[in-house]
Amino acid sequence: MTDSTRGTGVPNGPPWSVDVLADLHAGVLDTRQSAALWARVNNDPEAQAILAALDSVKHDLDALGDAPVEPMPAHFAAQLDNAIAAEAARSMPSAAGRGVAPLVDMAEARRRRNKRMGWVGGLVTAAAAVVAVAFVALPGQQPTGGTAQPQNDNGNNNSNSEQAAPQDLPPAALQADDLGPAIGALSGKKDYGPLDDEQGLKDCLADKGIEDPQVIGAREVTLDGTPGVAALLAQGEDGHRFRLLIVSPDCSGDPITDASIG
Repeated sequence: MTDSTRGTGVPNGPPWSVDVLADLHAGVLDTRQSAALWARVNNDPEAQAILAALDSVKHDLDALGDAPVEPMPAHFAAQLDNAIAAEAARSMPSAAGRGVAPLVDMAEARRRRNKRMGWVGGLVTAAAAVVAVAFVALPGQQPTGGTAQPQNDNGNNNSNSEQAAPQDLPPAALQADDLGPAIGALSGKKDYGPLDDEQGLKDCLADKGIEDPQVIGAREVTLDGTPGVAALLAQGEDGHRFRLLIVSPDCSGDPITDASIG
């Protein structure tokens, strides 16, 4: 843990380092530290954005674990079998002088090959997780002493996310029966669509009875094919960390969905 701590053992912040938030997200802190830290990061939109990125990575890795494994192309498999057979022949006692060819158990060789490929796949997955967290959690930021610090257009540190320029992103396709991917799709995004800017989004949310929302991200989406503008807010209900609100493009009528996730 890179942050200094108070006398209670709770890390100082905000801001908190990604290491601290990753420990909190993974549940490796003790009960007292975890409870005290959650109470504080739940009110910090920047910390919530990093936690949202970690949630997204976990969701993607869980889905990857259930995905079918593509077979190795046949020509690569043949080359690997030949290499394993050659290595096995070199490691066996020389029998060439007696005219006896060394025997190679190809089934065992293939099992060893598959085991090696499993290790390689695991390392690639772990590396992808690290890259995804760094890319999603810290867009446009530079590391400063282990602590994520957003920057404005002039390169100066600026913790006010409201100054970020709106983005123009393609709509994210969401499904009502699986809203988990919305965390990664919206976290840190500033695409307000027909609502123009963050103030337009907040005015729309105020019309829905939500005053002073802590906006983690916003983006145009489709929910089961229905277009809308989605806002990811801090502090969901029933133990969830986020609230997902999707409104119609012109903010008319009731919300398309209002759910707690994460």
